[in-house]
Amino acid sequence: MARPVQLAPGSLALVLSPREAGQAAGKPGGRALFRAFRRANARCFWNASLVRAASRLAFVGWLQRRVLLVRAPQPCVQVLRDAWRRRALRSPRGFRITAVGDVFPVQMSPIAQCQFVPLAEVLCCTIADMNAGQVAVTQESLLEHLVKLYPGHRV
Repeated sequence: MARPVQLAPGSLALVLSPREAGQAAGKPGGRALFRAFRRANARCFWNASLVRAASRLAFVGWLQRRVLLVRAPQPCVQVLRDAWRRRALRSPRGFRITAVGDVFPVQMSPIAQCQFVPLAEVLCCTIADMNAGQVAVTQESLLEHLVKLYPGHRV
């Protein structure tokens, strides 16, 4: 069994809500809200540590309930926590931050693939890919594609 993989270690979750009811209809995406959040906090020139922390932020993900997941080096994450506590953390335009919290790593257990690949599946998938790419399927072209798709396997 493969070793578990930690997803989103050291991340911070920001729960956002629209300032106005009509704002929910627009539904901006997670990356757009992340960029707007970074911009809003990068403008705090009077707080150099917050500006630096905002510049070091990385987008981790976006959950459907308007939860933005971000990551940064630990000192920067601490600056964001402190800014939230002091009510100094700025939200993206049109939104307000309703909660900020640490995300504990989620573990994923990878599923191992077997060494056996059904020949019929391989041939059908390869021919379908070649047809979609408008490549003529001949015995030679099929063998070339199989060598590219399954390197290290005897064709």
